[in-house]
Amino acid sequence: MDIIQRAMEKKQHISKDERLNSQTWDMFFRQAEGKKIFLFGSGACADFFLECYKDCHLEGIVDNDSCKQGFRADDFLGAARGTGYGNLIISSIDLLKQYDSDKIAVLIASTNYYEQIIYGLEKIGVKNHFVLLIMEANRRRKGYCAAIDEAALELEDYASSCCREKIETSKIIFYSFGTYSDHGKYITEALLKVRKDLDLVWIVKKMTAEVPDGVRKVYLGNRKRYIYEMETAQIWIFNMPVPYYIIKRPEQIYIQTKHWASITLKKFYLDIKTMAGTLDNIAYWKQDSRKMDYIITGSDFDTESSRRGFDFHKEVIRVGSPRSDAMFQGEEKKKKVYMHYGLNLEDRMLLYAPTYRYDKNSSAQNDPVREIRGIDLDYEGVKAALERKFGGKWYIALRLHPGHEKEVEKLKLPEYVVNLSGHEDGEETVAACDILVSDYSSIMFEPAFVNKPVFLFATDKRDYIDKEYDLLIDYDSLPFPIAESNENLIKNIQCFKKAEYETKLTDFMNKYGVREDGHASERAAKVISNLIDIKKEEENDCFE
Repeated sequence: MDIIQRAMEKKQHISKDERLNSQTWDMFFRQAEGKKIFLFGSGACADFFLECYKDCHLEGIVDNDSCKQGFRADDFLGAARGTGYGNLIISSIDLLKQYDSDKIAVLIASTNYYEQIIYGLEKIGVKNHFVLLIMEANRRRKGYCAAIDEAALELEDYASSCCREKIETSKIIFYSFGTYSDHGKYITEALLKVRKDLDLVWIVKKMTAEVPDGVRKVYLGNRKRYIYEMETAQIWIFNMPVPYYIIKRPEQIYIQTKHWASITLKKFYLDIKTMAGTLDNIAYWKQDSRKMDYIITGSDFDTESSRRGFDFHKEVIRVGSPRSDAMFQGEEKKKKVYMHYGLNLEDRMLLYAPTYRYDKNSSAQNDPVREIRGIDLDYEGVKAALERKFGGKWYIALRLHPGHEKEVEKLKLPEYVVNLSGHEDGEETVAACDILVSDYSSIMFEPAFVNKPVFLFATDKRDYIDKEYDLLIDYDSLPFPIAESNENLIKNIQCFKKAEYETKLTDFMNKYGVREDGHASERAAKVISNLIDIKKEEENDCFE
């Protein structure tokens, strides 16, 4: 099903403005004749247009998303690749102000925001505007042949066609929630220190993502582009399952990093009983497991839980937790985070990082809702307790789980609370803090690798453990002070004893065989570098 059909099923093609509902392609081509045509939008709808209407000459492409402006069209539009449109630079609406409004026509390629776009166009005097969704919907409803029959390729078919291309031995492709973060980030930076001959490619949601020199970015929304990059890469390094339509070729290597450290509290994927989800999910995870060649782990505990969670029986790369290397760069990360948010380096920070919640009232345990439940920290009381116990001035930083990130707008936060929810590299925020407060998130273990105080604030402890997640570790056996109320949390802060706490940490980490030292990314990079060299030797042998 293409984007137009999906929008039609949602009735998005029916505008509140009756004048728009009568627009047709004949009307567009008739009124656009002799005018310069601009495409407004650079997403899936624009990709559809370029696939289906290649003969329509475009003067330029406009988009309101500042993260796309200044980039080439083929960075975001797979259909633009290899065409004259690929070199067009995506511009802001200001581009249209340079032209006589009577001599331009704007084709709006958006299924959700076309009415807002029209308002912006008319505000600058542009009257010749047409909505692709409405015109295409009218064409289909009148029974014309679908223009996409020959133009649109199924993703699986396109992936298959890319498999005819040569694998590039030096190419490594990374994915981490569409951001430059997690284990892959730290492995990338370690590889850059030891090799200059690698093509390091990151799939990102925003082309404005900051990456080091020597790293290429590929836009997540440009599916054909990233499918091509994946099918021609020697190594995949992912912290999530690989998309189902990607074909893994026998010569390729898939390394799964996971998106947690060398020890995790909760069961995951195929090891979960209460949250395993649908049969489709199970099939997807099993399919992904069969593609994997290696999993990066950091302890015997991590290895065994990964084998169960991924149903994985091949080799593990036990090097530690690459992303946790950030904990050993505390001062550097603190300066970076503090400067970014305009904070006083002399002041200290408590990071409050609660985990994701599912709807406890939902009939389906795997049905997430955008509701922040259990997040009711007494900021004032905690701040006062920190200053009494440890002295100095304190910030409280809030980092919501990415699934709740936008919900921070619903919270009324005091001025001394810093919102770090949108910071892409979660490890940087943890490394920058002096104390962590969490609940059930496995992020709790990472500051403990460098003996930072961690306090657990779990107001819905019994409900969460009984109804939401199976745990790998008994919650009450954790080495961190546990509080089920604000009063108890404040008491735990006031009664904190450093020496006693560090002894508990040492015993706990010894029990689970966790040994983080800040060099895991270096070890991972060495293993990956060796895999590349082996592949290069095999390639050279073929030509001898």
